[in-house]
Amino acid sequence: MIRRRTAVALAASVVALGIASKPASAQSDAQDQRIQQLEAKIAALEARQAADSREVAATIDKVLRDAERRSQLLAAGGDTSAGYDNGFFIRSGANLLRVGAQFQFRGVASYREDTGGDKSDEIENGFEVRRMKLELGGTLLSKDLEYFFQWATEREGGDVYLEEAWAKYMFADEWGVKAGHFKDPVHHEELVSSKRQMAVERSLLNELLGGGFTDRVQGVSLIYGNYGKNAPVYAELALHDGLNSDNTNFTGRPEPLPDDPLGLGSSHSLDWGVSGRLEVKVMGDWKNYRDFSAMGTREDLLVIGGGFDWSQGGDGDIFCGTLDVQYEHPQGLGLYGAGLVRTVDGELVGSDDTFTDWGLLAQVSYMFNPAWEAFLRYDVTIYDEDVVFSNGNSEDTFHEVTIGINYYLGKDGSAGHRAKLTFDLTWLPNGAPKSVSGNGIMDKNNGENEWIFRGQFQLLI
Repeated sequence: MIRRRTAVALAASVVALGIASKPASAQSDAQDQRIQQLEAKIAALEARQAADSREVAATIDKVLRDAERRSQLLAAGGDTSAGYDNGFFIRSGANLLRVGAQFQFRGVASYREDTGGDKSDEIENGFEVRRMKLELGGTLLSKDLEYFFQWATEREGGDVYLEEAWAKYMFADEWGVKAGHFKDPVHHEELVSSKRQMAVERSLLNELLGGGFTDRVQGVSLIYGNYGKNAPVYAELALHDGLNSDNTNFTGRPEPLPDDPLGLGSSHSLDWGVSGRLEVKVMGDWKNYRDFSAMGTREDLLVIGGGFDWSQGGDGDIFCGTLDVQYEHPQGLGLYGAGLVRTVDGELVGSDDTFTDWGLLAQVSYMFNPAWEAFLRYDVTIYDEDVVFSNGNSEDTFHEVTIGINYYLGKDGSAGHRAKLTFDLTWLPNGAPKSVSGNGIMDKNNGENEWIFRGQFQLLI
């Protein structure tokens, strides 16, 4: 419209000039001709402007339609989100996918007395990536159908292997079933993830008689209770292929039993097993039971638990059991204690005797502020039979004392277990009955002192 008015004004000026300089008839013809030319140009400009407007509108409509089509591909219901909440996630309705990684970089120095080698005392030190794990987890179709897959890498060579793979379906408020390859539901120290341990590594007792011995199993389990709904009781009963049966096919396990200083299981493999655990929450919130730290605890927590595994090979049985208790106080105090027992029939080791080993563990921790935490742990393992060393010495009782600190990164320790530094010092006054390299413990050293200093940085993505 502005262009048209400008053109008319211009035409009027031209006409006025023409009137002043030409005869009346000539001036009239020239004036009509110029007006027609100007009107034609204005019409052309208006047509071009209308075409441009239609093209812009068509482009906008095309972009909006494409965006709508893509959003429908992501989620038919349109309820889709993604981001970071203690890990990266993608959510579409009841479907949830969490992607995570665990990285633990560790430095270890071990001092051993009287090793019997060329040097009486030996020091070993160095660095390693203790754990590098990748995991996928979440829910599918319904929040009641949960899944978890995890792969880990070997410290030497970096080979990747399957560590866990299971699915769980809660078919009622308090009842569910889990199937796959999972941790044997017996020992609490083992069931607490390596992401959330107090010390750099689990105890020697756990490695000898606890979860390090039973490890993971393949089978199905019946579940009663729901951590998410804060029910006061949780129970799990599993039927499986025998303790430590992970990554085997249905025909059986490739090795008889885990490596053991007494040679247990050296003559027979296991055929089947049943295990279970019962936990009673006297007070508190289950979410604080996932670790041993009082970090973030807002109310008193007290949980009493117990578990067992009964596995059989041929006519021989092996039984593992535990009783444990955990307490946390909002002021930063954490307490944990456990008693473990293991009984092995002589049938499994080619003997007429039955062996019963047991142990105790006590742990205390305290948070000085939201970022700094100190801890002290003691455990003892007592074997039914003496462990004989290369120099002829023997020992049946092995003590472990560990003291250390945790520093949680972020403002006021806000990173929590996602980014933390841990330093601890372990003393083995009688050495160890076998090598536990994951703990920094070297080969058995004739029952003499061993000191281990460990420092670790953990990052959870």
